[in-house]
Amino acid sequence: MRLDDAIRRRGFRRWYEQQLIDGHLWLVTGFLALIMMLIALEVIPFRDSVAGLFLLTLIAIVGGGLCVLAWRRFTLLLFRAEHLAERAVCPECGTYARFTIEQATEVADAVGGWRLALRCRECACRWTME
Repeated sequence: MRLDDAIRRRGFRRWYEQQLIDGHLWLVTGFLALIMMLIALEVIPFRDSVAGLFLLTLIAIVGGGLCVLAWRRFTLLLFRAEHLAERAVCPECGTYARFTIEQATEVADAVGGWRLALRCRECACRWTME
């Protein structure tokens, strides 16, 4: 879903909260994958069958990969949410997260991938968030 659509649908505060929840779910997933990897490495039977060794090694590799993927996703979601939350304050009146999105433009170098033209609901000040 596009960033501007997600914020319009839920509102910025709920969008921000959902990003934090999703990020922490990825963190828990990564932690569980790390535990799975460590358990698989602990119980690898070096003298048993080659198939068992291969299976547990594969589980350890998948767990490690999932752990790295989950960590990267967690940091991405958390960084993007915090970055945009810092810019959700009206520069005139200081009101937090009370704005209307007037225009959204896709920008490759922006953190969220979008440049949002905003208007404050309190004082009608305009600013951009990217």
